[in-house]
Amino acid sequence: MTRAPLRVLLAQLPVPSSPALNTPLAAGYLKAYAEAQGLGGRADIQILPRTVADHAGDAALVAAIVDRAPDLLGFSLYTWNSERSLELARRVKQRLPGLIVVVGGPEVQADNAWVLDHPAVDVAVIGEGEQIFAELLLQIADCRLQIGSNLQSTIYNLQSAIDLSAIPSPYLAGHLKLSPDGMQMVEVSRWCPYACSFCLYGRNMGPRLGSRSFSLERVLAEIAWGKARGVRQIHFVEANLNLLPIFWPLMRALAKTNADRQITFYAELRGEHLSAEAVAALDAANVRVVEVGLQTANPAALRASYRKTDLAKWAAGTRRLYAANIEVLLDVILGLPEDDAPGVAETLAFIERESLGPYDIFVLQVLPGTALRREAALHGLTFQDRPPYYVLGTSRLGYAELRRLRRELKLGAGLDPDEVEGMPAPHEDALTAGGRQQAAGYISRITPRDIQVSEYRLSAIGYRLSAHVDLILPADQLDAMTPLLAEWMQANPSIVFDIYLEGRGEPPTPGVLRDWRDGLPYTPGYLDRVAAYANELAEPGHLRAGLRLWLVLPWVSQVEPREYAGVAGLIWRYELVAGQELPLGAWRTAGGAGIALAGAGAESLEKARAWAAQEGRMIWAG
Repeated sequence: MTRAPLRVLLAQLPVPSSPALNTPLAAGYLKAYAEAQGLGGRADIQILPRTVADHAGDAALVAAIVDRAPDLLGFSLYTWNSERSLELARRVKQRLPGLIVVVGGPEVQADNAWVLDHPAVDVAVIGEGEQIFAELLLQIADCRLQIGSNLQSTIYNLQSAIDLSAIPSPYLAGHLKLSPDGMQMVEVSRWCPYACSFCLYGRNMGPRLGSRSFSLERVLAEIAWGKARGVRQIHFVEANLNLLPIFWPLMRALAKTNADRQITFYAELRGEHLSAEAVAALDAANVRVVEVGLQTANPAALRASYRKTDLAKWAAGTRRLYAANIEVLLDVILGLPEDDAPGVAETLAFIERESLGPYDIFVLQVLPGTALRREAALHGLTFQDRPPYYVLGTSRLGYAELRRLRRELKLGAGLDPDEVEGMPAPHEDALTAGGRQQAAGYISRITPRDIQVSEYRLSAIGYRLSAHVDLILPADQLDAMTPLLAEWMQANPSIVFDIYLEGRGEPPTPGVLRDWRDGLPYTPGYLDRVAAYANELAEPGHLRAGLRLWLVLPWVSQVEPREYAGVAGLIWRYELVAGQELPLGAWRTAGGAGIALAGAGAESLEKARAWAAQEGRMIWAG
């Protein structure tokens, strides 16, 4: 009797703020390679549709996976999705007891015990997964491994690098879909000649190029595939694009095929090797956004991190990018080994002295699998035990000093030190009457009218929520809604909730709102740990970020927004009458998070939003 094909489902969950960029490239490689090995008849490999993966809340994701009843569920684990993915896997296994869960990706490392020992994990794949995954499917299909038998905590680690020519393109094979507003990820090589201690590239990808680069023909074919489907942004998945032999023929080809500049390319480059000719080639190909690192200009920190940077050549190459009007993403990392406050000051002085452009500030991540993690004790590093693994102290910088430097440098760079990286922005239409109710079929906005239904239907809403939900609620109904909201949060611990409390009469005090918020269910996750540096102390290493409170009050209310700092953002409701100029000065004086603006035409709304962007506030279409 012919065995039914093994049902395989692969999933990748997005950065909360960037679902449009969540191209499941790793899943596409696994499917393409397995089918090229002749497994198509033995395993029915599906990739969870992006309408589900990118937009569904936790409960809806569990339901969608269970409905597909896979025999094997695979998750690609990255810092931003590993905790959520494994919690979902645990819940799915409760409903599908015979399920095999396989995990891979950068989070799966020999020194990352919380992943390897997670009760939901049956098989963990360290490093490149294509060959191991295909062999695993073959063993299960041939009954050499029985579902639900001897797979508990099995760890696979491929010892030799894969010849990339054996991996078909998941784009050209039709396994991946992209929307025109998304970004296509095009991998060029799996190689890095450097060994920076804080990075996984050099360790995971290998220092020798050899067969570790995809062919020029394949890269160009993938780009042509994307262009034919209306893609306008392509990110080269490559740490050192301008060091590859493929660089020059690729740039020359793109100068011709992208002469209309319909596609904008993003690339990571080595600044020391950016000659005038190389920059001109990037410009001609329409590579418009590049990342060149820096991290530090402190020689002691560079040595301790095994980072080889010729700072003078690096600065000269970077200035050539500015001269070509190519946007440069310049990064400074706080907390590197052997760095200290004078070293950070030297880095900033170097940026100014070399006439370099804007920069961003990042806290060091002590990533699993890196040399930095192995040497953490040597440098006195303390860090979070879950993603994003932020350093919380070093032998030269305590938490308080790191926190002070981070805040000062963010402000000095014109950045908001309170912004939580990866947090989705509030929806501008959250307060628009009759506005958006759903995202990709999942409930993303709940209003007072929605709440006037049966308790049963309200409870059911919790299993249809999107990953980012607006709840608009009269402030005097807060207590009545608390049990239901708590139920929704228990079912969806990773959802971002924006709760807008419409003020009627005397608004709730900051203390009342704080106590109410603190009484709701809370399981610390990725975004909460990203927000950790808002805390005055290193412990507990997280701060609730996924629940945002907004107090929406009439413009005439006599309330001081600063009293609600750290509890709720204050939004002023303002009605613009015909012919009235925007009262920008009054808005500035009033403070708060922004304005819910009603009665504004398109021109006034655009002007208001430009003002808000400059002021670090927001305009809601009210």
